[in-house]
Amino acid sequence: MIRSPLLVGLLLWAIGAAQESEGPPRLLPEIATTALAESLKAAAAHPKHVWRDTAPVNDDKTVNAYIEIARGDRRKWEFDIGANVRSIDRMIPIDIGGYPVNYGFVPQTISYDGDPFDALVLGPEIPGGRLVRGVIVGVMFMEDEKGLESKVDSKVVLSRTGRDGRPLHELTDAVRREIGDYFNEYKKHEPGAFSNVPGWGSPAEGLAYVTTTHAFFKDCQGRAATPCALDR
Repeated sequence: MIRSPLLVGLLLWAIGAAQESEGPPRLLPEIATTALAESLKAAAAHPKHVWRDTAPVNDDKTVNAYIEIARGDRRKWEFDIGANVRSIDRMIPIDIGGYPVNYGFVPQTISYDGDPFDALVLGPEIPGGRLVRGVIVGVMFMEDEKGLESKVDSKVVLSRTGRDGRPLHELTDAVRREIGDYFNEYKKHEPGAFSNVPGWGSPAEGLAYVTTTHAFFKDCQGRAATPCALDR
């Protein structure tokens, strides 16, 4: 059956609007509440801790992101919450290549897999271990072996700003393809692991994920070994 471009456009808009209205899941699984408790216990050794003590959102509405992996780096750095520094987890195979985007997390958040909520920061290489701020330009939906829903491992996409407060980098179709293709492939050599990027969301959806995962961090403390539902 042939559909007119207008009808197809309206259909895609309706699907996107329906997905956005659903918002992020507001239930933090048991595995994540347990991980939150363990992470807070591990961070307690440090009087000042970058994940525990840095606000996720600033007064100017920019979002903070701690950079774990610089763009172009094949080393899979991960933040060690107990040590309060990064450490190398593994090397990305040569045929996969280095990360196409700066990769890190938003402080004071906990996501559905028990890790801090992931952030992708557009633009040139940013040295790992640096805390930066940026405006939300979208969200990348992703699914992997940790969960079958595309919203489980979503990642907010940020851009640093100029003096006028506008984003320096756009989340164009070409950038989406480059990042999406990478994350569709980067686990292909890991036995039992997979990853898939089924789509992208709006800045409003990205903000909803930051807000929800920050609420999990605040409201789900002391709930280890039990799911934690946020009030509507």
